[in-house]
Amino acid sequence: MKKSPEQSNTDSGFAELSREVDFGWDLVLCLLVATVAALLMPLDDADLPMHLATGAWILDHGRLPLTEPFAWTRMGAPFYAYSWLPEVAYETARRAMGLGGVSVVHAVAVAGAVVAVWDLARAARWSLWATRLMLSVHVIFWLLVQPATRPQLVLAIALPLAWAAAYRLRSAASPVLGLAMTLLAAAMAVNSHLLFPLTIVPVVVLLGAERFRVSRVAGFVVATVVGWLCTPNALHLLDILRLNLGANALLGAASPIMELEPGFGFLIKAAVGTKLVAGGLLVLPLLPFYARLPQRERWWLGMAWLAGLGLFGLAIRGLLLWWLLAMPVVALALASIPLPRLVSTQRAVVGAWVVAVFAPIGHAVKARELLGRVDGLPHPEAKALAPAVRWLECATAGADSTRGVPRGTTMFDDGSYLVWRVPSVSWSVDGRAIFPDSVAKAEAGQQLRYGAVLSPPWQHGDIALLPVQHASAAALDADSLWRSVPTDSVAGRARLRLWVRRAWLDRQSTVGSCASATAAVSLPVANE
Repeated sequence: MKKSPEQSNTDSGFAELSREVDFGWDLVLCLLVATVAALLMPLDDADLPMHLATGAWILDHGRLPLTEPFAWTRMGAPFYAYSWLPEVAYETARRAMGLGGVSVVHAVAVAGAVVAVWDLARAARWSLWATRLMLSVHVIFWLLVQPATRPQLVLAIALPLAWAAAYRLRSAASPVLGLAMTLLAAAMAVNSHLLFPLTIVPVVVLLGAERFRVSRVAGFVVATVVGWLCTPNALHLLDILRLNLGANALLGAASPIMELEPGFGFLIKAAVGTKLVAGGLLVLPLLPFYARLPQRERWWLGMAWLAGLGLFGLAIRGLLLWWLLAMPVVALALASIPLPRLVSTQRAVVGAWVVAVFAPIGHAVKARELLGRVDGLPHPEAKALAPAVRWLECATAGADSTRGVPRGTTMFDDGSYLVWRVPSVSWSVDGRAIFPDSVAKAEAGQQLRYGAVLSPPWQHGDIALLPVQHASAAALDADSLWRSVPTDSVAGRARLRLWVRRAWLDRQSTVGSCASATAAVSLPVANE
């Protein structure tokens, strides 16, 4: 007997999309794609070298720094390695397996983010199709939108883990597992990222529950706070937040750093994909499914969504945080999409989803093709910086330690790499954090054309590595106490020049043999 369309739909695999999600081929596919793409992704993030340098300092000293360990312009000032856990993991892997080990750590973290979302789907009882979409979008976010090897990837694990913990506390008879997961999520976040307070947001799941239980809400809050205290920085958490989130030259509404630009202003020049993602998140409360939610749940999930909107409004980097805080609402929106009734259409949709899941691997392969430009090192312009780096390594090899560490000035974009690549020099910009008394303040004035042009502290240093168009370049050329080292023509990057103080140069016994060091542009430490 010929089956009706309804019977055909029931017999198809698509009908299983409403059942409880379980370990299956779709999860394996997402894990495989995420792991392979993360391993292929080149280590060319400008901030990664500073994370490696901080991890190396912690391993070498056996403790976390409390005062500035790198920049001579901040010596004695407060410094907190709030991302110490991933930084130590990166550096430990690098020492054991070279830079390939850092890629392995990155791949493990991305895979952990996939598993965390899958576990959230089980705890929140999402439909199978909503789970598949959420998994794929999560992978795309952290491999295409934010592919960098950075500590914030831990938030892609900790926040879904906290959401899952809240759902388990709401529905489970025993709160033990939910409380343990809550504590773990908070502990992971506080040892990995400055925005660890976001792990308290999933409490809205408990506040919005139809059966409101004060004990479960209190348990979630207490477990989260206890998790925050599970860190070597426990006594300095408020100081960390004040130092990094307080008034700052580069945290204003007109920041020259792209990821700190206000979100809605950035959308004007953003790619179409970014506009679609932000637009989709923006209209979530206006969709029909949202009005059908219980009033209490609608209110509290809306508060979490609103917190994400506020973070996005402050800075474009908040787009990923908005996604993490709106995950339950997004899943409900996806689950409300009517499924196709024809079996052939259903199969086509599944096939399209599978193809989309593989997008990160294609992106990683394409990015890998550019690897030769950076010599496999974690900075997009490592090869261009190579001549200056090689000269500095040679010149500082015989430095007299009794006269102190040479003091260098560079630009914000290159500071992270130079701190890691040339640790024999104390650089005035570290590129990892933004402090008002660093030269970043001077750069902000120049890039924004706001107020008087401020000069970085090169007058009190020994080395300056700056663009030729920098406001200080003409002064360095005119100052008889300084000498220009001809490395920029070899680098093929005419915008950058190296100056050294003549008095410091005269004290270096190895400088005579350093002229030939700039001839090579390939660094010998790519995979040591």
